[in-house]
Order: sequence, then C-alpha cells, then structure tokens
Amino acid sequence: MSRVIVLGGLGQFGRTAAVQLRSLGIAVQTASRDLRSDIHVDANDGASLRTAFRPNDLVIDAAGPFHGRSAALVEAAIDVGFDVIDINDDLRYAKAILAMQPRIDTAGIRVLSSASSVSAVAATIVRQSGITTPVRVSAFLAPASRHTANAGAARSLIRSVGQPIRVFRDGKLQTAIGWSESRSFRLPAPAGSICGRLFECADSVYLPRIWPTLREVAMYVDTNTPGVNSLLRLATVSPAIRKLLESQVRLSTWIARKFGSSAGGIGYEIEDAGGHVAPYAMVSGTNSFVTAVAPAVLAARSIVEGRFPARGLVLPDRHVETNILLAFLESKGLSLTAVT
Repeated sequence: MSRVIVLGGLGQFGRTAAVQLRSLGIAVQTASRDLRSDIHVDANDGASLRTAFRPNDLVIDAAGPFHGRSAALVEAAIDVGFDVIDINDDLRYAKAILAMQPRIDTAGIRVLSSASSVSAVAATIVRQSGITTPVRVSAFLAPASRHTANAGAARSLIRSVGQPIRVFRDGKLQTAIGWSESRSFRLPAPAGSICGRLFECADSVYLPRIWPTLREVAMYVDTNTPGVNSLLRLATVSPAIRKLLESQVRLSTWIARKFGSSAGGIGYEIEDAGGHVAPYAMVSGTNSFVTAVAPAVLAARSIVEGRFPARGLVLPDRHVETNILLAFLESKGLSLTAVT
C-alpha cells in the first residue's frame, strides 16, 4: 500500500471519512480541486487522475454528487493500478461501474463501489434479517439534514422530482416518476415516523445481483426538513416550482442546515416469499451521517492491514463483515433495531 487518499476530502462526507480513518490510526491525504487539499486533482479528468495517483494507492472516493460523475477515476485505476472504494448512491454510476467489471477483474485492482448506506449497509441489514431468499427490499431514508445538507445532494434530489427514474419492480428495472409515490415508516426515537417519497438509487442494480430472488427494490426519502416535502410534492406537478427550486439550490441548502433535523436514520423492510416482513432501523440524534462512510472506512482498514484478499469488482455484500460493521456503528451511537 502506497497512500490512503480521500478524494473529495474537504466535503461533508469526505471530511467524515478522513476523521474516521484517522481515528483508526490510518494516515490520510485529501484530494480535490480545492487548492487547500494535499493533492490537487479533478475527479472527472482522466489526465489529472493519472498524474495524481500512483500504483498501489488506495483512493476513497467521496467526490459527489455521483450523478454528475464520469467513470474517469476507475478508468485511471485500471491503467495505473490503484484501488478504489467509493460511496456512490447513484444508479447510473453503478451501472457504469458494473459494465467495467471484466476490465477491473483483469487489471487485478480492487473496486468497491457503493460502500455506503447504499448499498453496503442495505446488504448488511438483509444478511442480518436472516431472510436468505428475499423478494422485496424497501429502504427509508431520513437524513440528518442539519448536518448533511449540501448543494450536490439537493441537486440530485431535485433532478428526480416529477421526472422519470428507474426502480426494480417485477424482477427488472422499470421506469417510474420520482417523488410520485409515498410510503410511511416508523423510525425509533428521536427520529420518529417519516413519510418517504420514491427515489432512484444504486440498490436497484446491486441488491438483485446479490439476491436473484428479489422482485422489488426501492428507496423512499424524507427530506427531514419542515415544509420541504410538501414543496417537492408540488414540484412534481408544477414545472415552475421545480425550476424555482433548481435555481435556488443554495438557499434550500441553507434552510435545511438552519431548520432541518439533527436526528436522522435509515429503515428497511425485507420481505420473504411467504409475505413475512422484517423491519429494521438505525437512528441517531447526532451521528447518523457516519453510516454513509462506515463501510468504506472499514473496508479501507482491512485493505491497509492486509486482511482483504478479494480483488476485482467486489459487490457491496462483501465490503465488510456484518458483525464488524454493526459493532462499529454501535460505537458511534447507531444501534440496529428490529422495529415492532
């Protein structure tokens, strides 16, 4: 191992990943377009990436939003010979990485994509449920918006509102309208009940690869900011409101950070062929955002310590052992709860 580098290391999740890695005794450098970073690099520029990174580097990719990213980093990793762990949540990006699997495997590097709440934590919860042949996985996300709201995430959300998205239904990817359907889920205190709206995410391509029995995979998002859910519902039928939101992303981000919730969490429903549903949740009043980087951090530690033999494209259920991830999250105040 040459260096451990957090790409996007000055952003919200990049900073969080760097802090958690350093707390585990791992020396970290940051990389981004920002000149304050240790390494100056553009995540979408292949030449820049090939100059910045060396063989045997380990790059933790937190340079979102992933819906605006090319696959330039993984292309560079194949050519140069470094490993990549990303916290991608975007379905389009996940499909691009899956299409590169033969080349990744041949290169002998490691690529762990979606080592985040989407899709590594989701896979961990399915494993923990004990349901070996799931037919449905529904995820319910209520981010701690006061801590995590940023312009990139806001644009990712707004671009799906009232627009065609893809979800996994009837055993295949199908088109639906983003934010047009709602589902309720009762998260434990301090988060409480949420009403999520339909959102596109990488779970819809990764989880069916891991569990071929799946017939439905979907995510429902509650913005966890007073009034914003209602405004987004209006935007699904009003192009004018949607355009206004797109033009005022930074204002929306400020509102979320000012008035949004400090508590956040994620819930899951895992259903088997007999109709039995196992609901689980993880909630925190302060640290729920750590969930987004925990799988990447723990996978990086395993690689640094020489305990991660797998190479090639590694699917999210193999990023980190279930007991290790759950113990780490519990140490951060995020215990897994079976919801009754």
